[in-house]
Amino acid sequence: MQRRNLYSLQMLDGENPPSCHPTTAWPVPLQELRIEKKLGWLKICHFVIVSMLFIALAGLMFGTYYLHQLQQEVEGMKLKIDGTPQNRREKQIGSEERTDKPKSEVKMAAHLTGKTTTDHSGRLKWEISLGHAFLQGIQYKDGALIINETGQYFIYAKIYFRGMECETVPLQQTVVKRNEYYLHDLSLMTINVMNYCSGTGTWGKSTFQAGIFHLSEGVQLFVSVSHPRMVSTDELMTFFGAYKL
Repeated sequence: MQRRNLYSLQMLDGENPPSCHPTTAWPVPLQELRIEKKLGWLKICHFVIVSMLFIALAGLMFGTYYLHQLQQEVEGMKLKIDGTPQNRREKQIGSEERTDKPKSEVKMAAHLTGKTTTDHSGRLKWEISLGHAFLQGIQYKDGALIINETGQYFIYAKIYFRGMECETVPLQQTVVKRNEYYLHDLSLMTINVMNYCSGTGTWGKSTFQAGIFHLSEGVQLFVSVSHPRMVSTDELMTFFGAYKL
């Protein structure tokens, strides 16, 4: 009787009786089976990758060998063709023709740079050899380029005017053509500049002309400006030239 009362008191105090159900857990053999299955798939993938690499390497080696054999066959055919008497004769004729041709053709060109002008005429004088200046197939005389071969020529002229004080006089630049068939000079290109400075102090103004013209042998080209004393002699800012197309 006392034992029953004691058990009843324990139940009333909120204590639960011991559980009779066992705890559940994954069986050990099932986990090992899953691990072995994953390892098996990894081995299969590794085998497939290695096999593909081996096949690719074998194909590359076979292709290299095939190209080498093909190259040898082509070289053998070339030797057979070059050995024929007709081909030898054609080669000799071609070599003789090539020796008759000049090694290089002279390109008609000239580039002149600024030079101090001593007189007060509008015709500019130029430097022909110092710095960037050169003559090749074209002659120079007294400020003029002399054309030695008839053809199409690209002509260009750039003049840099500068001064210590602003002046209101217009600036003019003209490329002139002269030959023995005309009594007067012919202007090929002309440019006029106004309002090139304002206020007081130093100033500078560039003018540029370019064009393509058909020129005959013996024609002279020169540049004329309205104010030669204002022209800079810097070779990078004042220059004149022509070359045959």
